[in-house]
This record gives sequence, structure tokens and C-alpha cells, in this order.
Amino acid sequence: MIKPIVFPHRSNRRARAAAHRAMAMSALASNSSLSVRYRRYHAHMRKAEALARAADATAQEAVQEVSE
Repeated sequence: MIKPIVFPHRSNRRARAAAHRAMAMSALASNSSLSVRYRRYHAHMRKAEALARAADATAQEAVQEVSE
């Protein structure tokens, strides 16, 4: 049986942020009007940035707990 490799340093939020960045890029290439493509792109990028900030904040809290 093959077990999946788990990377403890890779948070779920970072993975979701990466997925939203990919969705943002695919939104630009979609077959929609320019305004729809830009709206979808910016919505996904805002979500990705928020998730990345949350992951960074969580990582900083973990570092502070370990150093104390």
C-alpha cells in the first residue's frame, strides 16, 4: 500500500492559496468577456492573498510558541 507523503510545513491554507492562484490564471484564459475575466481573476487573487496572510500569521504564532 502506498501512503501519501504529508508535508507538515505545507499548510492547508497555503495549498488553497496556490489553488486560487491557479484559478485566477485560468480565469484570464477563459472564454468570457474581459470584464468577467478580470473580475474573476481579482476575486481569486484576493482570496489567495488572504489565505497566504493567514498561513503566515499561523506560522509566526507557531514559531513564537516554540521559541518560548
